[in-house]
Amino acid sequence: MSELPYQRRLERRLVRFQARLEASSGDRWIPTTVALLLATFLILAGLAQIADLETGRDLAGYSQAVWLLGEGNVPEASLFGDGVHVLELHWSFILYPLAALALIFPAAKMLVVVQAIALAGGIFPLWRLARRVANLRVGAATALILAFALHPAIHRLGVNDFHPEALAVPFILGLVYFGARKRWIPYWVCVVVVLACRADLGLAVAMWGFVLLGDGERRGGLWTLGIGSMWALGLLLVVQPLVTEAAVFGGQYGAYGDSLGEVFINAATNPIQLLQDLTSSDNVELIVGLLAPVIFLPLLSLRHLLPALPLGAIYLITDANDSEAFAERSALLIAFVFVAAVWALSRLGDMGVDRVFVDVRLLATVVAAALLLYISASPISPYEQPWAWGDPDPTDVAIEQAAAALPPDIAIRASPSALTPLSERFWLYALDASRPPTPAIDLVNTRALLIADRDIPEVTEEERQAFIDVATNFGFEVRVDDRQNGVTLFFRP
Repeated sequence: MSELPYQRRLERRLVRFQARLEASSGDRWIPTTVALLLATFLILAGLAQIADLETGRDLAGYSQAVWLLGEGNVPEASLFGDGVHVLELHWSFILYPLAALALIFPAAKMLVVVQAIALAGGIFPLWRLARRVANLRVGAATALILAFALHPAIHRLGVNDFHPEALAVPFILGLVYFGARKRWIPYWVCVVVVLACRADLGLAVAMWGFVLLGDGERRGGLWTLGIGSMWALGLLLVVQPLVTEAAVFGGQYGAYGDSLGEVFINAATNPIQLLQDLTSSDNVELIVGLLAPVIFLPLLSLRHLLPALPLGAIYLITDANDSEAFAERSALLIAFVFVAAVWALSRLGDMGVDRVFVDVRLLATVVAAALLLYISASPISPYEQPWAWGDPDPTDVAIEQAAAALPPDIAIRASPSALTPLSERFWLYALDASRPPTPAIDLVNTRALLIADRDIPEVTEEERQAFIDVATNFGFEVRVDDRQNGVTLFFRP
């Protein structure tokens, strides 16, 4: 009995604290704090990856493209293929305003920072969607943004290279929020930015038009449906075939418009193979990984998840055998996963006077699941020791020194880990890391070849010496021969 007054005092304090949060203060500092923490972690991790030379061809390619734009040149990044305009990849017009920042900041670091800020910025429209549209209480909204901030997919998007589609995540959340609030000017701003990130995202925008139609927004829904579908299908199926030849990009940088057409053809001629590609083990693992941190809540609100499914299925089919296409397959889906999760929580809760009350046990389960998946699957989980990143090892230092010694106006072929430090130049080509260096391929049309042994299959000393002999016959000399750190630089005066 003696504990009863203390329990009552504690309960009253909690009620007062919750009331203050519900009034206004929580809407200011909770999302801001979480967004700042997420942005800080993603920026530090992304910059550390650059310092450790752990970035790949995408970041180097887009860095080269925006650097060319900033220099006033045509953005035909050689890393994407000879004569390939960067818009021919996915019509990412968003790269043009980013090129202005490349005039002030190093291109690669700038892209990583912008991507991290964009992803963290998705917390604000998500919070407002939960609070002002779904009328969730502070606890439920906080659980959602914590699940967003802890989601391994968000971390992979922010840390692993640069992807224009990742910039669309906060604006997809924004267009959903502003559309629900009937604030059409910011709604159309978000639509324009989403379309500028990737042309094919117009298909998802068009599908959202059906949701608006279902909500009684006939004018907004029809305009959204028309603009989204015309933008996507017009650029991918009409314009792109006119400006590029099929499959000239090589490797993963194929003509996406042609791939999109192939999906429709295969759907009619070979539906069984299409289903097998869609349900491959990699795709199933991806879908489970996207839904698990929010305990599969989006499945309770399929109406708000469906707009992402047609384009998401196309991504999963076209990239069924591409393990490196994580960003393309997940950026769109992760945005709509959280959109649907908001309405799912609203349906599971009980309406009070003006807010929806959600069982605290359910919210605790969401946060616990997100935390568990962060610890076990995130690229910046404690098990990965991200605090130790950003300290280059001797091999990294040797690569940086070799790259710095090269003139800026010559054609260079380099190992994947050396591409980002060399990206701000006109001619840069990637060394195929799936095979040992081949003189007849890797020494042609270049004046320098930078090889990092850690990026290529192991070669014997005889094979290494044979390559040096052939390179010498081609007019190259060995400028750097660091056997200890596995870095070799060939240069043709």
